[in-house]
Amino acid sequence: MIRSILILTIVVLLNALPAKAQRAGGKRPPPSVFVTKVTEHPFSLHIEALGTLEPNERVELTLNAADRITALFFEDGQRVDKGKTLLSLAQREQVALVQAAEATTEEAKQQFERIQRLAEKEAVSASELDQARRNLSNASAQLRAVQSRQKDRVLVAPFSGVLGFRQVSVGSYIRPGDVVTTLIDDSKMKLEFTVPSTFLRSLNVGLKIDAATDDLPGEIFTGELTSIDNSIDPVSRSIRARATIENTDLILKAGMFMRVSLYANNRTSLAIPQEAIVSIGPDSFVFIINADGNAERKQIQIGTRDSGYVEIISGLDLGETVITEGLTRVRNGSAVQIAQQSTLSSALSTPKTLED
Repeated sequence: MIRSILILTIVVLLNALPAKAQRAGGKRPPPSVFVTKVTEHPFSLHIEALGTLEPNERVELTLNAADRITALFFEDGQRVDKGKTLLSLAQREQVALVQAAEATTEEAKQQFERIQRLAEKEAVSASELDQARRNLSNASAQLRAVQSRQKDRVLVAPFSGVLGFRQVSVGSYIRPGDVVTTLIDDSKMKLEFTVPSTFLRSLNVGLKIDAATDDLPGEIFTGELTSIDNSIDPVSRSIRARATIENTDLILKAGMFMRVSLYANNRTSLAIPQEAIVSIGPDSFVFIINADGNAERKQIQIGTRDSGYVEIISGLDLGETVITEGLTRVRNGSAVQIAQQSTLSSALSTPKTLED
């Protein structure tokens, strides 16, 4: 506000000089203006949304077998690596079955090898050799089956992550499908949110996003858009999108409510300060300094506004000089006097000195 008041004061004082000169009988000087060049500025489409965090992977850990729990190897909230043993059921009967199957397989293998040697000497028929081979195959299959059932009695972590609350205790009887605990992979998080379908053309996989949450004030998390839903909600006319955020410090938690900012259609365009634009109805105009040094009004087409700059779609060229201050006394084709920016800078520095 102080800057605007000072600029207005300078322009009024400078423009008051011609009136004094006219009263003194001198020639009225042209109005003083400040100018700038048409430059390039980065622009993007800013989309805002609200979303909820979900872990990269989430699973409820259960067993396929039913029996009593004999050992637990984890605590609530513990971080585990893939393959870590978490729980074991009673194993005595199953161990005995595995041992029996191993003995049967070993016997079948020895029988097959013995008949195979006799077959090489043509001491036994080919059918006896085939039968021995089938017996060995059946014994091996039975061994794999009991070994698989033995593995079903031990619960291991399917991936690395953090465990939730333990739902069982040693000595309790567990049935297939009973939840032992939950395991989530929070090394990176999925952020799901919805955006109006009007932005559908601007969304694409790989788009960068920023996210913030009131749960962690002052923190800004970056990620990228990884997937877009294949349909639009017919009620809300919005489309679901999902972004992935790396959770290196492991401070993001599932269920956090986050504000999302997406920047689409990144581009570099011609731009001028927004104070240089004169609006007349639906049209936009600027005053440029032409080759003769006079003010010339030009109609322009504008686009996005960002950080005090306005995107120029058409009507201006790179490097053209446009008037930014002193537009109230400028007329199309009139002569103008370009004020030095140092005049404005020195004037703006005065209040700081007074305040100090």
